[in-house]
Amino acid sequence: MNLPHEDPSSTMWWSAIVQWRNWPLLVKLGVVLVVPVVGALVLGVLRVRADVDLADSYASIERVAATRVQIVRVLSALQHERNEAVGAGAGLPRAMAATDAAIADVTTAIGATSSDQARIAGTSDYRELVGALGSLVAARGQRAADADGLVVLSGYNAVTGAVLEFDRSLVGRFPDQNLTNTSIALGELQAVREQVALQQAIGSLALRDNALSDAGRQLMIEAGVRLEDQLGDFRSVASPALRERYDTTVTGQDATTRQQMVDAARTMGPAQARFTADQWNAVSDTTVGQLTEVTQLAAAGLRADSNELAESISDRAGLESVLLLTMVLLAAGVGGGLGRYLLRSVGLLRRAALAAAHTGLPAAVARIRAGERENVAIEPVPLRTTEEFGQLARAFDAVHEQAMRSAAEEAGLRGNLANIFTNLSRRSQGLVERQLRLMEQLEQKTDDPDQLANLFKIDHLATRMRRNNENLMVLSGTGALRRFTEPVPLPDVLRAAISEVEHYERAIVRSVPDIRVIGYAAGDLIRSVSELIENATAFSPPGSVVAIESRLRGDGSVMIDVLDDGVGMGEAELREANHRVAGGGGVDVPISRQMGLFVVGRLTARHDIRVRLSVRADGGLCASVLVPAGLVGADESALVPAAIPASTVPTGAVAGRLESAGITVTLPDLPSASTPASILFAASAPAPDPRFTWMDTPGGRPEREATPPATPVAAGPDGLPKRVPKGQLLAPPARQQPSTTAKRDAARARGFLSGFQSGIRQSEKRRGEETS
Repeated sequence: MNLPHEDPSSTMWWSAIVQWRNWPLLVKLGVVLVVPVVGALVLGVLRVRADVDLADSYASIERVAATRVQIVRVLSALQHERNEAVGAGAGLPRAMAATDAAIADVTTAIGATSSDQARIAGTSDYRELVGALGSLVAARGQRAADADGLVVLSGYNAVTGAVLEFDRSLVGRFPDQNLTNTSIALGELQAVREQVALQQAIGSLALRDNALSDAGRQLMIEAGVRLEDQLGDFRSVASPALRERYDTTVTGQDATTRQQMVDAARTMGPAQARFTADQWNAVSDTTVGQLTEVTQLAAAGLRADSNELAESISDRAGLESVLLLTMVLLAAGVGGGLGRYLLRSVGLLRRAALAAAHTGLPAAVARIRAGERENVAIEPVPLRTTEEFGQLARAFDAVHEQAMRSAAEEAGLRGNLANIFTNLSRRSQGLVERQLRLMEQLEQKTDDPDQLANLFKIDHLATRMRRNNENLMVLSGTGALRRFTEPVPLPDVLRAAISEVEHYERAIVRSVPDIRVIGYAAGDLIRSVSELIENATAFSPPGSVVAIESRLRGDGSVMIDVLDDGVGMGEAELREANHRVAGGGGVDVPISRQMGLFVVGRLTARHDIRVRLSVRADGGLCASVLVPAGLVGADESALVPAAIPASTVPTGAVAGRLESAGITVTLPDLPSASTPASILFAASAPAPDPRFTWMDTPGGRPEREATPPATPVAAGPDGLPKRVPKGQLLAPPARQQPSTTAKRDAARARGFLSGFQSGIRQSEKRRGEETS
């Protein structure tokens, strides 16, 4: 079965119509305004067109009426020639010439190029008229051959009958009933005049022959009957004015005398009637003339009324056209003005809403979040009307005010949450610090290598806990927590970042330029790189290596790349992660799984450090950290920090405070250091414990083996060596290089330095309490 073919264009138009809700406002307004205007315009055009057609029809009636006026002349000429032909015939040549002239005039008028004449010339009645006029020559020939009078009369009657039939065909039905009645009355008058003229011709024939034949008498009787009948029809359709004109014109002594002569000729015959041919023709010509006068008056009235109606209808059509054009222009003007106002109002509302959404509200919310609560508002919509659009503008203003209140409440809630986070992180930070001090004490009192290794692991976990607490403080909006007073070498920054990672043994530094990082940015850079390394080790295979590469760029900036061999990230996830590290995320986004990236974004945004994640060609990710040239330099003199808080306390100040309290402290001869990282990785190796020898086990873990004690060692009751409390707290550094057989252990060095760090932190805490 063949399915019907569906036109794609019709389907497209129908779909567009069905989805009218998605049309632009301009199109909707155009439809609302144009459809009624077009409808009214179509109706108006149809009305004007109808009036124009009506005016044309009246003009056509006027032209037909002019033709009928000429037909009246033709019929009058034929009737006069017929009377002369059957009578004495003295005036026959003159009558024949008048008839020919009248026929020529009407033929010329009908043969014109107008549409009405062409329509008339194409009718069968006109063709019969032309044929009857052609038979007029035969009737004249019979008269010239002295044929029987009734035969000649019959020939002329055929011509006059054709003329009357043609006149009746022009009556028609007109738009105006009065015109129709006048046209019908004109035809009836033509018929009445024909019957009167026919009786005159029969009487003239009887007077010529001095006898009225039975056929002639019968024709006269029939003509009288038709006369009365047609006269009744005339009175039934004629207007009162036309009837009055007939009664005042075709009545009187002449009409009465003619009727008496007709009755006498019909009953007694011409011989007994006692009137002559001249008397008969005089009376009959008078009546026929009166009828002709009324007929011509009716034809002229029909023509004048048609012309008047045609002009009035034409004028009305012109007036309607002007009014229609004026209404269309007025509707277009009013609709255009209204549409322009609606579009301007809607556009103003749209621009105001977009400005508030893209500029006003974000700026106001940012000011509120920054702590500014006074004089923070959004400009109201500049539409001051009281109608619906003005009410909609006030509704927009109410929405903006509610949004401002919500933003203020949210800012208050954020501030409360930030305070809660800060409080919790500080409490946890204090606990972690106490835990670190306790572990330092345990490390100093413990000689068991296994227990000491476990304590080192716990110490490392506590350090990571401290970093997590600091991350929580970053989330709460707290400022920098660790700042250094002096520039920090970039190798120390990278090593310090590695030391805060859980799987620090998997991270290696491949290349580091010999430059320094300004002090107030070094702490945030350490923690940022540490978070990136933490992510790299967490999302890469356990046995893989995370490489840290850095290079100095031509513009003086430094690029640090953290490379891993992990599973990588998808495009959407990578795009979101780059948005996070760019500092574009807020604290209201779900950051539970990517808190490190958010912290990186917050920390690097403080110093205009740029971080970007990308997928490596051979698999894994590359985290690139671009440190601006203003934060790095080749020597310390080129790096002058703008404002650095007193976050570190010199060791001399600590010793001075302890001595003022009655405590004497002897510090080892350590190299000058300003940061924990420089102490951790630049200090000389401490002196080995004389009681233990460090050795490598098959598992790779360093262990200690007891050796004969050295001073300060005391002997116990049983002769075994006895550990002097705090005798190994701080050992003097060895000036010589360590043995090539001993393996350097960073964790061991960190254990020896933990006491020093604890003392510095305690001094900082006491100094802060005294200052507050």
